[in-house]
Amino acid sequence: MEHSIELKNRSSLTISGVEHIYSFDDKKVAIRTTCGEMVVDGENLDMSKLSIDEKVITITGTIDGLCYSKSKDPQESFFKKLFK
Repeated sequence: MEHSIELKNRSSLTISGVEHIYSFDDKKVAIRTTCGEMVVDGENLDMSKLSIDEKVITITGTIDGLCYSKSKDPQESFFKKLFK
């Protein structure tokens, strides 16, 4: 599925390709998209639309920031590193 974001006037954010919503409150939204983990920061955030079938959410409020994070690679054990 394609992932896209549409931000209008820093007050309405529509995100497609949403796979999971980890947490949601009035200051932060943490989700997983088809392109990785994403955190939305702001004030008075509200989920005005949620479509599980279409994998789309719309967030309203004052959007202060969007941040993607890299997926964490499994770390090698100490002994694997030692015997390379």
